[in-house]
Amino acid sequence: MLNEFIYSNPTWLWATLVVLFFVGMSCLGLAGFHQLVHLDVRKAHNDLAGFTVAIISVTYAVLLAFIAIATWESFTRAEDIVQSEADFVGSIYRDTQGLPVAMGKEIRADLREYLDIVIGQEWPDQRDGKVPTEGWKPLHKLHSAIATMRPVDMGEAVIEAELLKTLNDLYRARASRLSAVEGHIPDVVWWIILFGGMITTGYTYLFGFHNFWMHVVMTASVAASLALVVVLIMAMDWPFRGEVSIKPDAFIKTQRSWSELQFDKK
Repeated sequence: MLNEFIYSNPTWLWATLVVLFFVGMSCLGLAGFHQLVHLDVRKAHNDLAGFTVAIISVTYAVLLAFIAIATWESFTRAEDIVQSEADFVGSIYRDTQGLPVAMGKEIRADLREYLDIVIGQEWPDQRDGKVPTEGWKPLHKLHSAIATMRPVDMGEAVIEAELLKTLNDLYRARASRLSAVEGHIPDVVWWIILFGGMITTGYTYLFGFHNFWMHVVMTASVAASLALVVVLIMAMDWPFRGEVSIKPDAFIKTQRSWSELQFDKK
């Protein structure tokens, strides 16, 4: 339910709600703590509280930064996989220029069908967090067409070998893309992020301020800063879901580039 809400709504909407939730809960907690622990008791331990919260904050900040960087690297790696897959499709299409007309036309038809399915059917599935399977059928047809070629000379034999090599690379790139569809941060890491944020923010309650509203501002600022990093991690957690996601632009560019080749119009 939570994932559906987050990734089916504009980023600014759910990000604002996440930040407001963190800030609101931290301020409510501070108001309750302010009633339970007298101000003089907290003021007497400001130095110790400051030293301790510095250690906790640095530890949590390093952990949060590590998770954010790891999420960003997974996101960019998924982008590279998509680009590689589109490049392999384009390479196979171009290499068919040296094949007999009928044979090349059959392979190019399978490639067009594959791209149409990837762009029109698989990408919407990926945006819903589902692993698509529709693209395997035209890919298997393509494999059969290449593997059953009967080269009549050395040139066609070389082309067939190159096509098979690129096709195997395409299989690996596709498998990596489908794996990335399900790739996201494990639940245990989210629990660590949540409890670490609660401890870090909660420790600011131990400070004693003459002005309660200054204490509220400090606590809210800490909570908002942590929430913004959490928003960043959430936005990139699923590389193919939500507004901040990988688009099929690489496949669309490959598809458009074919109109310039016009092999089938010869």
